[in-house]
Amino acid sequence: MRRHWVVFVLPAILMVFIAVGGFIYLDQDETVSNEELRQEIDLTASLMDEETVRIEWEWPQMPTEGIFGTDYIGLSFDGDFGSIEPGMVTLPVEPEQTFQGTVVENGIVFPFPTEMQDHQGVGTRGTIIQVLPENVNVEDIEISLLHTWTNHEELTLEDATFAQPQFGDATNVLHWVRTYEWNEIVEN
Repeated sequence: MRRHWVVFVLPAILMVFIAVGGFIYLDQDETVSNEELRQEIDLTASLMDEETVRIEWEWPQMPTEGIFGTDYIGLSFDGDFGSIEPGMVTLPVEPEQTFQGTVVENGIVFPFPTEMQDHQGVGTRGTIIQVLPENVNVEDIEISLLHTWTNHEELTLEDATFAQPQFGDATNVLHWVRTYEWNEIVEN
C-alpha cells in the first residue's frame, strides 16, 4: 500500500489546482456597473452625405445591476436652427424597433428603452439617422447621452443637452449624462 500513495495524492493535488484556477478565472471576469458604463459605451458618428448624420452606440457588456429604464440621446445645435424633421432611432433586435425623435428648443431628443426582452438586450446598441437643418455646421453639433437604470417617470423633453433633467415629479432618479463633441466621435 505504501508504494501506491502517488495514486491518492496526485488526484488531490490536481483537484486543488483546478479549484484555484477556477477561482482566479472567475475573479478576472470583468464586470461593469451602470455608473461605470459611462466610460465604456462606444458611441460613433459619421456623415452619410453632406446633410445626414448617423450616430451609433454599443455597450461592451451588460451592467451587473441589470438594465431597466429609458435612455435618451440629444443632438443640440447652436443658435436658431430653423425647422427640422426629427429622425429615427433604430434598435437592431428581433423584431426591429424604431422610435421617432422629438424636436426641442435647442435640438432633438431621441428616447429609447433599455431592458431585457426575450433574453436579448434592447437599447444596448442602436443607430440614429438625422437630416441636419440647412444652417447647422456638423462640427457644431453636441451629442449628449442620458442613461437611467431604474423605473421612473418620463423625462420632460425640453433640453437636448440634459443640463438639468426633470423626470416629472420623481426625485433621486439614478442617471448620468455624458456629452460628446462631434470631432471626438466622428469616424474617419
